[in-house]
Amino acid sequence: MQDDKTVFKPPVPPPDSDRTVIARPGLQVFVEDASGKTQKDYFFTQGFTAGRAQDNRVVLDSAVISRHHLEVKREAGEWWLIDLNSANGVFIDGRRVESKSRLTLPVRVQLGNPGIFLRLQATGQEAGKAPQPSEDPAPAPPSDATPSGQAADRRHLSMDAVRERLMSAEEAEDAGDYTRMVRTLIREDRVVHSKKYNKWISVLAALFLVAAGVVTYQRIALSNARTLALDLFYDIKTLEVSLSRAELTIETSAKVLEQTINTLAQQKLQADQSQIKAEQEKIAAESRRLAQERKRLLGMKAKYQEYVQEAESLRIRFPTAARYEEELITKVAREFGESELELPEDFVDEVRRYIKYWQSSSRMPQAMATLENNAYAPTILAALDKEGLPLHLIYLPLQESNYDAAAVGPETRFGIAKGAWQLLASTGEDFGLKSGPLAATRDYDAEDQRFDFNQATRAGAKYLKLIYSTEAQASGLLVIASYNYGQNRVREMIKKMPDNPRDKNFWKFIQQYQIPKETYDYVFYIFSAAVIGEDPKHFGFKFSPPLLSAAAKPG
Repeated sequence: MQDDKTVFKPPVPPPDSDRTVIARPGLQVFVEDASGKTQKDYFFTQGFTAGRAQDNRVVLDSAVISRHHLEVKREAGEWWLIDLNSANGVFIDGRRVESKSRLTLPVRVQLGNPGIFLRLQATGQEAGKAPQPSEDPAPAPPSDATPSGQAADRRHLSMDAVRERLMSAEEAEDAGDYTRMVRTLIREDRVVHSKKYNKWISVLAALFLVAAGVVTYQRIALSNARTLALDLFYDIKTLEVSLSRAELTIETSAKVLEQTINTLAQQKLQADQSQIKAEQEKIAAESRRLAQERKRLLGMKAKYQEYVQEAESLRIRFPTAARYEEELITKVAREFGESELELPEDFVDEVRRYIKYWQSSSRMPQAMATLENNAYAPTILAALDKEGLPLHLIYLPLQESNYDAAAVGPETRFGIAKGAWQLLASTGEDFGLKSGPLAATRDYDAEDQRFDFNQATRAGAKYLKLIYSTEAQASGLLVIASYNYGQNRVREMIKKMPDNPRDKNFWKFIQQYQIPKETYDYVFYIFSAAVIGEDPKHFGFKFSPPLLSAAAKPG
């Protein structure tokens, strides 16, 4: 341990020093090494703690220093030193401080062994107190050598006056050496800070240019990805319409050929077997070609999804429950054959409104229980898949009848709709269903095939495909709107729209026409039910997602 018992004497300022300073009452603290060289200096008015930890007011980076080594604080006008249970101790004049000791300023405090030193001296009024017997008072500094006793006056300058004296552009005529030195330091400090500021401004400007470039690139990339996705989407729609129409033609041709063969057989007429075989091979070849086109269509849909994901990846979005629901809504829109990249601004909010309707009603849980208990889902999904239709149309008979195979609708000028798919007698007969003798009454009729769930489902899917491939132009939501109103003006409005998928979709339909509220509700009830069916648990329902049984086969 260093045995330094010399009482510290504050330095005497030179005779020519400038005393134009504000001496606030407080404590000046100098961090020194063993040789007395100052490393850092601080000023405190109430006190401080010193130690190795960063939360100290005086941080000392040395292994001999404890994390919280000592505290100096002011009590009743006196300064006190407190050892904070340091490992290597606190020493004054070679003597270890026990717990707490009153300080006689100025003083030199040693921390640890060999240690670091803190030189403490009072400032302001405290510095002017009468020295204690143990102190060696320093001689009073001489006044600044200026005329008319101005040096004495400057000791009592206000803060604003000192600031003006040190910071003004022009140097005062009576400025002493100390003032000149401080002004020089201020100017040098300004130059250093100015260089630093200029450097940071340059860095920030470069970052801004980079950010602007990234944003510009993002916008261009997003626009390109969106354009590619939309072009591919409508190519897909065009191909879907073409395939659906070709499949209907092949189906009709096969049916006509089959009827011709049966007629010839019944009438025992001879036929050119080679010609019949040629027609059969022609139909088979076309069917194989359409099957290959369906595979190509699946590849195009996968590529479209890549474009959409690329476009979405360029948007900065955070995962939230609302964002998850929006993703479900856009997914269902895509599955229904509508471009999610062209969703109207308020469409998501509108779907959420109808979801709340389902959440406030017991109708959906009861209907889904009917679907599950009767194993209807595999039958519906198989029929839709066979016709190349969106599987989310499984929710159409939910809105029509709650999946009730014995449902009977109201009497209308077109007739009485019956069965789970609520088919009119004329529509059912168009797709191979016999109506039965009670077709004109609101009674159940065991002979009416519309009440046979399996047969009605196949007929309903065929009817949907006809709408899908003709007036609806592969728009699932236009199919739903057409199905709801049958032969009336809604279908006529749809027919008046341009006959191509790009200009004939549900978004343009609701923008172009004021459609009946019943049809509007009908579409949104089915669409919102399809969204719920993607993740029933998320929306508070307990049934299993029906589309999970898409691979199941009907019994």
